[in-house]
Amino acid sequence: MIIESLKEGLRGGEREGRCVLLSASLLSVSVYISGMAPEVSLFAILIPLIVTKGRSLKLLKAFLPFYILFAITAFFVGIKALKSLLAFIGVISAGSLVFSSQPSEITGALTFFKFPEKLVSLLQISLSMLPVIVSDFENVKSLYGRSYYRLLKAFVSTVILRSVSFAESLYSKNFRYKVAGKTRKPRKVDFLLLFASILALIYAISLDVST
Repeated sequence: MIIESLKEGLRGGEREGRCVLLSASLLSVSVYISGMAPEVSLFAILIPLIVTKGRSLKLLKAFLPFYILFAITAFFVGIKALKSLLAFIGVISAGSLVFSSQPSEITGALTFFKFPEKLVSLLQISLSMLPVIVSDFENVKSLYGRSYYRLLKAFVSTVILRSVSFAESLYSKNFRYKVAGKTRKPRKVDFLLLFASILALIYAISLDVST
């Protein structure tokens, strides 16, 4: 179930890269500035949920073990742990906005905002490799079932072999950290996403000022 959720969540969407990147950053910062205020964390969860038409939940499901850990901690610590749990879900949900766009648009957005080309190139490789790694894990799991040790050992070996093969491929092609990104004109829904994220940040700042 978790693997299927990850594959669906990483599939990419139609949102414009620059608006998505800014919105994800603004919502994450809002949660931090507000001191993990529950309502701001809820904003950070609901806005991506609406924009991605529920697909952000797919990525949230992948972190189910962490939620269980937070819930157990809350039993002993109290309400603070619940606030931390909600803030954690909010930040993960905000980050899931990145996958509501295409990897080429995310790298195009990073280039547009003048991030170093080498860093953008490495991020582009990471984004493109995530679905492959998830698919590899699914294949390994189908072979080794629920044997945790054998599953982990086989998966780590597969990732290492995949990385070595990929590195050799890049080397043979004389890889020079060139970025292949693109940008396009945002749509109305992209501006609405950015506007909602700005409102969440303004509200978070107002909470910080009032305290």
